[in-house]
Amino acid sequence: MNIHGRPTGRYRNLALFVFLASLGVFVLLPRLCRGQESRTQEIEKQRDEKAAHPNSDAPGKVEKALIYLEDGNIMERLTAGFHGWNLRLGGLVQGSGFALGPEYRRNPEWLGGSNFLLGAQVSTKLYQKYYTGWKMPRLANDHVSFEFNGVHRNYSQIDYFGPGPRSSKDTRTDYRLEDTAVDAALGVKPVRHTQFGASAGYLWVNIGPGTSGKFPSADQVFSPVESPGIDRQTNFLRFGPYAQIDYLDNPDGPAGGGLYTFEYTWYRDQKLNLHDFQRMDAEIQQYFGFFNKTRVLALRAKATLTDAERGNVVPFYMQSILGGSEDLRGFLPFRFYDNNSLVLNAEYRWHVMSILDMALFADGGKVFSRRGELNFSHLQGDGGIGFRFNYQGRQFMRLDIAGSHEGFRFWLKFNDIFVRRPVGTASAQPIY
Repeated sequence: MNIHGRPTGRYRNLALFVFLASLGVFVLLPRLCRGQESRTQEIEKQRDEKAAHPNSDAPGKVEKALIYLEDGNIMERLTAGFHGWNLRLGGLVQGSGFALGPEYRRNPEWLGGSNFLLGAQVSTKLYQKYYTGWKMPRLANDHVSFEFNGVHRNYSQIDYFGPGPRSSKDTRTDYRLEDTAVDAALGVKPVRHTQFGASAGYLWVNIGPGTSGKFPSADQVFSPVESPGIDRQTNFLRFGPYAQIDYLDNPDGPAGGGLYTFEYTWYRDQKLNLHDFQRMDAEIQQYFGFFNKTRVLALRAKATLTDAERGNVVPFYMQSILGGSEDLRGFLPFRFYDNNSLVLNAEYRWHVMSILDMALFADGGKVFSRRGELNFSHLQGDGGIGFRFNYQGRQFMRLDIAGSHEGFRFWLKFNDIFVRRPVGTASAQPIY
């Protein structure tokens, strides 16, 4: 049963079975037909082709290109960049179109092995992002870490379908999100794999009319009562503690281990005294590798809960959001908004060749207004298949095909499905 009570699950499963069966027949039928040729005819055919093309064993253009890429270490050179400079592909918010821009990275050995980052990106829809970061992860003999992050974003067409789990995809609107944030975090690592810390930051927010032209602007459809903060915005001081346990075997492409994160953030309205609230984020990632880690079962559970002070409300642009390439892949980006959310993801991944892994996945999740609704009832669900393209054990591109009762979605992304973000207040953004 879905949230509207319509027994559509049986028919969706039947449709999916018919689709997969048809695909199998489409792929296998030509091979079955070719298999009717006798072995003698096949040998004679190959002999005639070889006689007509004596140099057929020479590598073709595609093979030559692959050999050149491998022998010339082209991918390694592009990844390493030039004197710290790289061209970063993707990485902007979903729905922004194709994005790229320059990025500068330096890793000096002083001050505990620092990591300095500076970059800018622009997308085909003219979304903009400018960011910087400075990490010192191994201070005091690897027992203390410090991290600073700053970002300015200007996203002109963020989708908004209205509040709550029963919003309709037919009420699609959009709005402009422009914000600037600076955050710093200080962590202590008392034992291996474990970190406790606190962070603080400041957030400037501006919400304006959307610019897509295809859909009405959100402020023309939804009132401030339905969507608090749509008419006036404020700035926030934010702070809070965090804890993390990280024993992944490979942060760039885990095949075993786990990552558990807990964060609690206070948001204090600095202008209107209308939007003071608290936010709790908890996430569990667990990986089980087998058959020499050529098969991996990847699981994630993530919950976000908010609680506004008496007489205050959580503004809609700070509510929890689900839908799109990083959680519910069978739904449009930013499909569901509300004060709280729960999302569950499961992937079965297997190794195909040196540069390609594949995955079968299922997603479930929901948004809800009251924290008491944190349970597994009325989850929105989807499922599909994914292709993961790797280089030197690190995923650089993925293609996901997912289906739900709202249709099929295709995602081409340059990041892992379980995106790893900075710990602390810098990660407490509904739209990253």
